[in-house]
Amino acid sequence: GSERVDVMSITSAINSSRSGLLANSRRAEIVSSNIANAQNENYSRRSLNVTTAPTSGVQVVGLKHEVNTAMDGLYRDENSRFERQSFTANVLSVHAQNMGDVDSEYGIPNQMNAFRDSLTLLANAPGDASLQRDVLAKAQQLTYAVKDAHESVTLIKRETQNSLDADIKETNDLLARIEKTNDDIMRSVDGTATRATLQDRLRADIDSLSSKIGIVTQYGADGEATVFTSGGNVLVGSGDTNYLSYNSTTGKLLAGDVDITPGSAGRRSFSEGSIAGQMTMLTETVPQMQLQLDEIARGLIQGFENADTSLTSGQAGLFTDAGSAYSASAPSGLAGRIAINDAVDPQKGGALTRLRDGVGATVVGPNSDSTQVIGFADVFSTTMSFDANAGLGTSDQLGNFAVNVVSAHQTLRVEAQTQSDLLATTRETYHSARLNMTGVNLDDELQQLTMIEQSYAANSQVLRVVSEMIESLLNAV
Repeated sequence: GSERVDVMSITSAINSSRSGLLANSRRAEIVSSNIANAQNENYSRRSLNVTTAPTSGVQVVGLKHEVNTAMDGLYRDENSRFERQSFTANVLSVHAQNMGDVDSEYGIPNQMNAFRDSLTLLANAPGDASLQRDVLAKAQQLTYAVKDAHESVTLIKRETQNSLDADIKETNDLLARIEKTNDDIMRSVDGTATRATLQDRLRADIDSLSSKIGIVTQYGADGEATVFTSGGNVLVGSGDTNYLSYNSTTGKLLAGDVDITPGSAGRRSFSEGSIAGQMTMLTETVPQMQLQLDEIARGLIQGFENADTSLTSGQAGLFTDAGSAYSASAPSGLAGRIAINDAVDPQKGGALTRLRDGVGATVVGPNSDSTQVIGFADVFSTTMSFDANAGLGTSDQLGNFAVNVVSAHQTLRVEAQTQSDLLATTRETYHSARLNMTGVNLDDELQQLTMIEQSYAANSQVLRVVSEMIESLLNAV
């Protein structure tokens, strides 16, 4: 009986040590992989999942993949918010530099003040040809300032549209990859390195998707993902992938055939991510900025038409809409079409004296008559009405309105940058927390290697002792 106990003890020791060696070998592979990927933010820490073997020792159940879906969701929410504000801040920063602030030498307010001051000087000496030339030059510089601001807004629109097209394409590529990875995960075996690698790839693609669009993610039993817009519309999952398409004419964004346009009345849209920022820029911010500049141009064109007693009905004044009088039915973009009437420009067949006598004057008036010049200068001290949709009040003096426009554009940029900086900090907080939960800590992994080495040595020692015992028993027979 004691011999049978000894044999069973030896067998148990062998099984126990052998399983320990195999487990430690597998554990060493995993720790080595963790260390090799310590700088890879898309890699989630792996560990060995073991249980007690039916005979003795340990049994490797599979590989444990460290993920935290709740923290992933929090990080992606912040990522979406940051990417929206980051895009907005970057675009408006370039425009703010082009536009200048209220004190910029070549900005609209200063150019408007310079033109008004030039008119005041001419009113004191209406027959002075050099002062007349200065008024023309200052008027032209004012139109250039308005046009430059218009071009800057046009550039915002063009670059935003290009960014939107690129992000929609990238989003659709991500949706296709997520769908493919979902299929691969469903065909993989749980607890294997293959599945862990696929889940890391899925996680990285969903992270990238969150930078484009506000999303919510749910996971199935095998770890496959169903991704929704934050409003609840399915983007990818369960064999149903709804790719994005954008209609620049209607301003609608569709997922499949469902309207998910940010800010729409439907419940399936979203409000964060770079695409939301781009669409808000195209449908709200840029149109209002353009309207504000158009209102400055309208104030100049219409104001000087109304102040010019020499004009007949429908005749263009000093400032024109590409050579024509102001028309309420003209399309948007007046700020890009504003121009000085050729009738006052000697280089285009006009006469400087019309700056004194009126743009519609057919005969040269007295050199000492400053009546019309004073009427022109008074345009800037007259309260005008402005479109309420410009968001800057319905009445003001033209100079004040121009200052308010520039201030409004600068304020948009400052607010967007402030919010972007704040969200960058919050996103980094969640990012760090997520890495602490699921990333690789080199100190921990090196400590694991030390423990594996010690365990390996202990199991090897047991096998060596058992081998010696077996040899002794054989020699005793």
